[in-house]
Amino acid sequence: MKTLLLTLILATGTAGAADLFNAAASSAQKDYDRSQADLSRVRGEIDKEKEPLNRELGALEEKLRKLQDEYAPLTREVDQAELNLSNLKTQVKLSQDENTYLTNIMDEFTKGYESKIHVSEMQRVGDVLGKAKLASENDKSSLKDRFLAQVGLIKAAIERLADVIGGSRFDGQAVDGQGFVLDGKFALLGPMAFFADKTGKVAGIAMPQVGSQMPIVRSITPEINLAISNLVATGSGSMPLDATLGGAIKEFVVKHSLLDTYKHGGPIMHPLLLVSILVFGTAIERIFFILGEKKRRRQKDVVDILEAVEAGNFDKAISVGRTTKDYVARALTHALSHVETNITDALGLAAALEIKRFKRGFFILDTGMTIAPLLGLLGTVTGMMASFAAIGGDMGAPTAITGGIAEALIATAFGLVIAMTGLVPFNYLNNMVEDAEHELEVAASRLELIIEKNKHEEALRQRHRQALADEELNKIARTPEEQVRGGLKPISIPQPA
Repeated sequence: MKTLLLTLILATGTAGAADLFNAAASSAQKDYDRSQADLSRVRGEIDKEKEPLNRELGALEEKLRKLQDEYAPLTREVDQAELNLSNLKTQVKLSQDENTYLTNIMDEFTKGYESKIHVSEMQRVGDVLGKAKLASENDKSSLKDRFLAQVGLIKAAIERLADVIGGSRFDGQAVDGQGFVLDGKFALLGPMAFFADKTGKVAGIAMPQVGSQMPIVRSITPEINLAISNLVATGSGSMPLDATLGGAIKEFVVKHSLLDTYKHGGPIMHPLLLVSILVFGTAIERIFFILGEKKRRRQKDVVDILEAVEAGNFDKAISVGRTTKDYVARALTHALSHVETNITDALGLAAALEIKRFKRGFFILDTGMTIAPLLGLLGTVTGMMASFAAIGGDMGAPTAITGGIAEALIATAFGLVIAMTGLVPFNYLNNMVEDAEHELEVAASRLELIIEKNKHEEALRQRHRQALADEELNKIARTPEEQVRGGLKPISIPQPA
């Protein structure tokens, strides 16, 4: 544009420039006015179109406000419902924890209830207890069934507690000492249970027995048995006060002496007794022997023998050793008696003889400690064989079964006691023998060193005497001139007439 105007100005000259600028300004003003008119028209159209949109926007905003007013209560209800749901979940979790805690407690009560009652009472609460145990152990049973079964046991326990206060009686069955099942009646008094059969002939204390739910009747004395029978039959009577809560009577019933235990151990106890006598007798004899040898030790005799040998007086050393009671001195004396042959072999032989005296009887100790547990194991096998034979032959004799097991355990226990008790003196004796061997080795080494030293000194003295004799012979064999040169005076030997 500028270039065109400049071209027109240059073409028209200065006079036409003003007209040209006025024409351009007029054209530009027209364009501006036209643009303003277009802009006003467009704004008017926009305003016309904006008004219905504003009305529509206002209507929508009003609708939104109404919807928000309607939604607010729903939001509060949803929040309250979520809060209630959270509280319900918490309550459910607490209830589940409480149920789990109560279930665990009731399971423990169910499992331990049998040990808290007398074995005779199982005939009264056995069914309820069995249902509760079955519900506790059955994983497929519902929580409700499990809970009801355990609650039933608790009710029975409460009723039983109210019943046993002051004592109670109930019908039941028990086994006598011969293994026969008797019908009768029980009487519970504190921790004790008494039984009497229907005839009144069998009465005593009802006690549990291993491997059976049926109690066994232990008779005491005829007087006490009669009192028990009257008490069970009538529900009243006089019984001696037992301050030990039944412990004294139980101890009286099951008390066994050492002789009874020995008898119950079976026939294998006889060889075990023989082995124990041999082991303990040998151990005691060996201990007294070694202690006596240690007491007779005289270190001065050993020192005198070694000093005499060092001085070369073998006769004095042998005489000291023959009068001593010290085993080390005796061994050295035996070796000195054979010094002309072989001192090392003589020392070894003497030490072996002394150690053999110390170890006399060790074979019995070692064999006894080894064979005692084996004999106990043999008793275990024979006892178990008797028990299995009783099981296969007569199921109504539980005492025979328990007797075989007791025999097995007693024999094993005796064998182990013999082995363990004999091990202590055996190790002690071995330690004492090792000390004696060490003392003999030390004394023998010192004697050999002294003898070797004397031999060496004697050889040196012999070589010295030989050197002196050789020198004297050389002096005699020299000529007079050699003797003068050597600083010696000539020796004149008179000629025979």
